[in-house]
Amino acid sequence: MPYRPLTPANEREMLQVIGANSIEDLFASIPPRLREHIAMPLGMDGPTDKQKRGWTEHELRGFFSQLGAKNAHFPEYCHFLGGGIYDNIIPAVVQQLVLRGEFLTCYTPYQPEISQGTLQAIFEFQTMITRLTGMEVANASMYDGATATAEAALMAERIAGKTAGPILLADSLHPDYQNVTQTFLKYHSKPPVSVPFTQQGTLDLEALKQLVIKQNPSALIVGWPNYFGIVESLDEIRLVLPKTCLLIVSITDPSALSLFETPAKLGADIVVGEAHQLGTPMLFGGPHCGFFASKKEFLRQMPGRLAGETTDIRGNRCYALTLSTREQHIRREKATSNICTNQGLIALRTTIYLSLLGKNGFLELGKTNSSLFHYLETELAKMGIKKRFAQSLHYREGVFEVPRLALRFQNAVDRKIVPGIRLAEKVPRFGNRFADSLLIAVHPKHTRRDLDRLVEVLSSDH
Repeated sequence: MPYRPLTPANEREMLQVIGANSIEDLFASIPPRLREHIAMPLGMDGPTDKQKRGWTEHELRGFFSQLGAKNAHFPEYCHFLGGGIYDNIIPAVVQQLVLRGEFLTCYTPYQPEISQGTLQAIFEFQTMITRLTGMEVANASMYDGATATAEAALMAERIAGKTAGPILLADSLHPDYQNVTQTFLKYHSKPPVSVPFTQQGTLDLEALKQLVIKQNPSALIVGWPNYFGIVESLDEIRLVLPKTCLLIVSITDPSALSLFETPAKLGADIVVGEAHQLGTPMLFGGPHCGFFASKKEFLRQMPGRLAGETTDIRGNRCYALTLSTREQHIRREKATSNICTNQGLIALRTTIYLSLLGKNGFLELGKTNSSLFHYLETELAKMGIKKRFAQSLHYREGVFEVPRLALRFQNAVDRKIVPGIRLAEKVPRFGNRFADSLLIAVHPKHTRRDLDRLVEVLSSDH
């Protein structure tokens, strides 16, 4: 990023204003042993002369260019990565609109009613999330899907009260979501309890029944689709749970909602997830945008912010910040969450993207993902590469058993194809059960030729 360095005169003026004698005084609170002046060789060429000086802007750009050249760039590779982060075709107008200054530089409004444009954008995002999930209310976005899931667990515990048992986590839930939720709960409440999955990759309902009796859980968190790309039977799960146990549905891929019934109609009490793929690139894993929706009766327990529509004194439509869980005017002990902003820009991208697609476009997105996956699994089966959990319903993603996976995976990478996620590495606690298992996801950018190339490289040792 271009920058303009301070002159020595600028530095002296700033230090004088704040009452410091030197730059070092700004770090006086840090113990000396933590700020020792040690050499930090960067491993690349620095300034070309022998003067003891910092790097110029030109030299710094050159350094980072050398670092960047070590990366593998996705335009050069054909990838089949999924597992919670998905590639997608994003219309150019999405990027163009969010570059407008009033969007790109806006921040969470502290005098919210003045920022009518920001509030309307938030309101439209909430509206679209409720339509996708079927829930009654949605907030103004969370940091990402993992923290939204963890916040849902905390919310469920507040609703259930201190007498309720632990949170149940489906073992087929995204492993990162599990880890984040466990971290949130570690010093806050009872440790969560895992619910195993069956030989078909779906939640083990018999084990769930026993845990409900023994644990009296406050909530169950289940992925939909789960980490294996399987669409769980939420209505059957709901029948196993008592009314006191909330069903939290965590969705890493909301495009699945284009083809299947809404979680609300299937019995969900809280629906959370990750919205990045709806208008935002993968971005090295973030920033992303979590969504959070629930039944209206739980409104006061929701984290984050919620914008509402109302009328002004002239009767004109306007927007207001209806709910904010942690701000200067709210006492911290009454806050439902420590989240202190919302992912406004990424939420805006989501809103623009969904507006451009409309109902028909969103349906076509789901159909495209589904048809690509069906073609891929058919062609892989012809080459003897079987889909694990074959009897379960999948959407765009699945686990495949690839003979001599290590060799064939490396062969694929050598040919600039990243064939998927090796489950034994991603989830080592699964052990040898997934030694040759590859989680493969398809994307709308894929062509039939891309899929044929993947089939060819995974079915050969050469």
